[in-house]
Amino acid sequence: MCKGLKGNNARCNDVITIFGGIHPTAVPEKVLQNQEVDCVCIGEAERSFFDFLKIGKGNTAFILPEHPIEGIVFKKEGKIVGEFREGALADLNELPFPHKTPFFLSLKDSCYEYRIMASRGCSYSCSYCFNSYMHQKRGKIVCRRRKVDNVLAELCWARDNYPLKYVMFLDDSFTSDAEWILEFCERYKIEIGLPFACIANPHYMNKKIIRALSSAGCVNIQVGVESLSKELCNRVLHRKMSCTEIAQTIDDLRECGIMVQVDHMLGIPGDTVKLQEESILFYSKHKPDLISILWLTYYPRTPIVEIEKQKKLINDNDINNIEEGVYSAKESYLTGGSMANPKPYYSVSLLLNYLPFLPKWLISFLVRTHIYRILRIKNYFVSTALPRAIQSIFNKKDFRGRSHIIRFINKMFALQTT
Repeated sequence: MCKGLKGNNARCNDVITIFGGIHPTAVPEKVLQNQEVDCVCIGEAERSFFDFLKIGKGNTAFILPEHPIEGIVFKKEGKIVGEFREGALADLNELPFPHKTPFFLSLKDSCYEYRIMASRGCSYSCSYCFNSYMHQKRGKIVCRRRKVDNVLAELCWARDNYPLKYVMFLDDSFTSDAEWILEFCERYKIEIGLPFACIANPHYMNKKIIRALSSAGCVNIQVGVESLSKELCNRVLHRKMSCTEIAQTIDDLRECGIMVQVDHMLGIPGDTVKLQEESILFYSKHKPDLISILWLTYYPRTPIVEIEKQKKLINDNDINNIEEGVYSAKESYLTGGSMANPKPYYSVSLLLNYLPFLPKWLISFLVRTHIYRILRIKNYFVSTALPRAIQSIFNKKDFRGRSHIIRFINKMFALQTT
């Protein structure tokens, strides 16, 4: 029984709260200032959190340690204990396989789609991504990858314990190590043999890798494009890009029968509707199966925050809100993100979402005449969810989309029956 709990916003004095993840790692000092937070984990924290629990374990209750634990900072008797820095990283091949049964019991359809990461980190330092902050902190430790043996062992274990139908690799860039991916593909199709999806950067794709993925059972690849403007990629996003590589990747994936889902970002500072129309025409020529619209949202301590401050597009108060976790934007991350005025881009979003279903001549006509600009539809379900649902229903390779729909229906049904 919690003592001292008097209202919805009050805290339970008998419970020690510990926060971890991207936000507490970036600004642990600010997170710990909240009276509801007793401790913060910085970075991955598998080793430090284990030490924290082991040392604090008492006979009847958990007791905060007397001495600092590397990677964890906590409040004790009115004082801050520990240093605000990440603890030692774990060897990914030595970690136990994740215990997912409680999640599968709660999200009953999720056991059919097993989610796994074969690596952590990314070799890129895009200005809007939290990986850029971690690169600054860790230096040369950019991306760590599990051994093929270890990844396949987890999948074999999962297949034996759950009714798996699909596998989803959530690595930031699954194909960045060509030697690893080729070994993995050769063994996966023999030892696992389930359809799978992954996330990849066009810079790390070629015909040899794509054919290997297809042969292994890859049916869906999410390709990180973000922007087709070389100027914006260089000046704002700090991202390598090549329209030639992107076009070749999309065409090669479709040729091999792999569903192509591209990530495309709206709300980039300096972007224009004209640049977006050039992107629309590019996609009409090299057509993906699905275009996922991502509205730029600022994360604390990422380089893009400082870039926009120097341009006076955001101020110190805005940055403080970002670091405090106060969402001050007018729209949600689904309908505008951090963009001050997303309205002119609602029509762009609508056209990009429906583009995979439209003939090339119609897309060209809509862009040339600007007729599509009339349709500034903000509604997320009309603009985004509906074309996504159509894709998942008629494309058997879009198991990810069907999973989203099933979860949404289950959630709505649960709300109606409670």
